[in-house]
Amino acid sequence: MDDDVTISSLSTIFKYHNQPPLTIGAQNLHIQPAMTTDSSKGTHPTRQPSSSEQQLIDDILLLYQLQPSEKAYNHYAPNAVFHDPVSIAKGLDSIKSQFNGMPKLFASSVTEKCDILPSESGPGKLAMNLTQRYVFKSALPGKSEGGEKTVNSKVTLWFNGEGLIEKHDEEWDHEANKSGEDGFMGKMQQMRKKVDAKVVEKTVSSDPSKV
Repeated sequence: MDDDVTISSLSTIFKYHNQPPLTIGAQNLHIQPAMTTDSSKGTHPTRQPSSSEQQLIDDILLLYQLQPSEKAYNHYAPNAVFHDPVSIAKGLDSIKSQFNGMPKLFASSVTEKCDILPSESGPGKLAMNLTQRYVFKSALPGKSEGGEKTVNSKVTLWFNGEGLIEKHDEEWDHEANKSGEDGFMGKMQQMRKKVDAKVVEKTVSSDPSKV
């Protein structure tokens, strides 16, 4: 009888220790570490994207990876605006020219990190911590690759009521882009960026099949 009791007790203990972690309210006894992502500004909380967010992110990243396509551009509204430290492109055709022109400048472009920034996101807005490594084309005969540059950016997408991107901001080193609201120098930079975008628009086709 005693042996039976002992075996029964050991069996109960074994089953107990192999149960899933005990949950009390919203707390779990097996605490999981929070998900974080590192940027040039420090460490930020992050989260997993939903399936629809992941599809959107994958398509947009193809633009950064020198693989522009109509599938990616279909996420943008016709009147969308793209703003980074180099240009302000207004309208979808201008945005297409900016990204379609990148393969002319870079030999390769690799995404090293792209994480959602939930504290910067919300209804109609998705912010991401993006690290992209660019390899320039070489100007030397017989050499395909030149120097390289790794850029960490905060990429923020704003969506209209139809779920299309109406504004795409890329802030290098997570520093806010200068605009006309930033005084005289901001106005000068804004003018230069608009001119630069227009030059690219006139010299690079908006058709991704011609890249």
